Amino acid sequence: MPGKDFLALMLKAGFHRVALVRYTGFKSSPYTEGALFYGEKLAAGQARDDLASQTEPAPTPPKEAACEPGGT
Repeated sequence: MPGKDFLALMLKAGFHRVALVRYTGFKSSPYTEGALFYGEKLAAGQARDDLASQTEPAPTPPKEAACEPGGT
């Protein structure tokens, strides 16, 4: 699997700041080479906290004048 494809899988799995750091030089066959990848993934609680801190409360709608019987 080419490095770019593996990076795309890491992004799809929820990692961010992904990178192919370097190739190790280890070849387990004529078609494969070892590589070091880096990625960061937030813990489930951190993701919720970060999302909650980014959302602003919805503004309160303006109050409408109450209708009084016989009023226009």
